[in-house]
Amino acid sequence: MPKYVYLCKECDCLFEIKHSLHKKHTICEFCNADGHLIRQPSAIFISKKQSYLPDKSKTGTLVKAIIEETREDLRAEQDKLINREYKNDK
Repeated sequence: MPKYVYLCKECDCLFEIKHSLHKKHTICEFCNADGHLIRQPSAIFISKKQSYLPDKSKTGTLVKAIIEETREDLRAEQDKLINREYKNDK
C-alpha cells in the first residue's frame, strides 16, 4: 500500500498513513479533528548507483579478493586442526 503524508490544519501536525489509492483519510491521528487534513506531496527517493571502490574497478574484483582471503584463512585453520594432537584422557 502507498504511504501518504497529511497535514492537519487544526493542530499543525504532519503524519504518514498507509492506505489504498481510492480511500481518502479525513480524521487527524493526533487531535481527531474531522475534515481538516490536507494531503502533502511525499518526498521522492532517488537512488544513484555509485561505485565505492577507490580504484573504480568492478564490484566482482572486490568480491573475488575477499573470497580468496577467506579461503586462505580457512586453509590456515585446516592446517592447524590437521597438525593438532588429541590426547585420550581415559
